[in-house]
Amino acid sequence: MRVWLPLVMLLLGGCVAAVAVREVAELAGPWRGRIAGPRGNAAAEMTVDGQGAYKGTMFLDAGDRLFHGRLVVVRPGEVRYQGSDGSGAARLYHRGARSVLKFRGDDDGTDAEFSR
Repeated sequence: MRVWLPLVMLLLGGCVAAVAVREVAELAGPWRGRIAGPRGNAAAEMTVDGQGAYKGTMFLDAGDRLFHGRLVVVRPGEVRYQGSDGSGAARLYHRGARSVLKFRGDDDGTDAEFSR
């Protein structure tokens, strides 16, 4: 039963598999998604470079807002970020053929989800 339970949970979860990121270079490239936080909930785009620095734009009704920061792999599977919107944890998942990068702020007030 212990062997089957994780497999059943994975299948019921829509085939979402967490990825243990070993180097920030694995996250490099363009990402599109949404950010939700105290400043609003809006579509956003960002680009991560090979060293983990990211910069992007949040497309708010009141006008576009730029954001930036850096991702760091603390140990395989544990990614942290520090940026213009605070700090928190980031996780990489695979949903079918898509890669999904989720941000969760330490303040529990800012969340983001990007895919490519």
